[in-house]
Amino acid sequence: MQTSQEPPQDLAIYLGLQGFDVESMEVVSAPRLGALGRRIKIIHLLRRTGRHTCPDCGKTHWEGLFEEFERIRFRDCSIGDFETYLEIRAMRVACCGGTRVERLPFAMEGFRMTRRFFERVAALCTKLPIYPVAEMAGLSWDTVARVDKRAIELALGDQRNDLGSLRWIGVDEVSRTGGQIYFTIVTNLKSGRVVWIGDGKGEPGLLPFLDALGPTGRRRLRGVVSDLGYKGAIETHLPQVVHILDRFHIVQWINEALNLLRRRLFSAAPKDELGRALKVKKWVLLSAREKLRHSDKLMLRRLMDLNEPLYQAYLIKEQLRGILQHPWRYFGAFRRRLLEWIDLAKITMLDELVRVAKRLEKHIDSVIAGSRHGVKLGLVESINGKIAILRAQARGYRDPEYFKLKIFQRCSLPDNPWARIIL
Repeated sequence: MQTSQEPPQDLAIYLGLQGFDVESMEVVSAPRLGALGRRIKIIHLLRRTGRHTCPDCGKTHWEGLFEEFERIRFRDCSIGDFETYLEIRAMRVACCGGTRVERLPFAMEGFRMTRRFFERVAALCTKLPIYPVAEMAGLSWDTVARVDKRAIELALGDQRNDLGSLRWIGVDEVSRTGGQIYFTIVTNLKSGRVVWIGDGKGEPGLLPFLDALGPTGRRRLRGVVSDLGYKGAIETHLPQVVHILDRFHIVQWINEALNLLRRRLFSAAPKDELGRALKVKKWVLLSAREKLRHSDKLMLRRLMDLNEPLYQAYLIKEQLRGILQHPWRYFGAFRRRLLEWIDLAKITMLDELVRVAKRLEKHIDSVIAGSRHGVKLGLVESINGKIAILRAQARGYRDPEYFKLKIFQRCSLPDNPWARIIL
């Protein structure tokens, strides 16, 4: 079914198509899988000027060779309730040692869509996952992903290559798939922005960054915040920097030890109500005490009477967390408190806690260095949290390069230009 309409005289001006006239406008049926009976609006354009641009070199030609026989169709922003397309016969020009199909001024390079439609899809992608944007725009998942990737590349520009100003960096790994495939994330601790994303974790994930940094950039680095997985590579390739052990990972050590102890004590099915509750609600033991509800604190108080080793381990965990969170001004006092905690953990004779104490004792200088230099220790984990939310919203990314660009968009573009587009 086809319906022709007489175009309004000012439609070309309304659409911002300088140098073009609207020849005609029609509504046609365009069935698509899952959308039978779908109708679209097509606006046929006529050229008003003889200006043609080469798509390769950008040179302007005032005369073309001939018009293409086939019309080219570009997706545009919808008018009314119809998906809208612009159609035109493009001109061939003689340029760059051959003939080229001209670059139309309203078209987005590399896409069969107008610039304004590209901008609106890019703006939606800053707030929504790909799938709902594809449904709203009537485009395929791959097309929307290509639009989003190109928009992020344009917004980032050369920011990803600006490594010369780095002094203090944070290094950590994040799961790419929610499983055993990882990215190494390098963050500028001064600006709070992600500056590098490498494949893998540990030394293999960090070495490409150090190569890109170059000898001069490596000499300029003053310190690195990371976990122990990167300490060997840092000591080998950056011997002059201060290595700071991220306190989040220390708390993670003691939480893992507490969980292992809980599993050992409750390995068999507990017979009492408290045992069954703690077997299911392990987060009660692992959460910060100040964040627990009153009923959960009462459960811990009952634990004190019924299972002294587990409650003792819980109190020791909370004590270490308090030591690490305290704003220490005297680093000698900080060291003494850590050593006292290490002795206390060893006295318990609980293997899980003793292992943490020995590990902490071995790296105590890297822990104290964080307070000594006043580095933002929580920034790296806040970046990891943003990435986890990003991965969960999209339900995973099958294209790792696209996932990297989305991380840069979320963690390196606080003033994302596409987020300010008016729909």
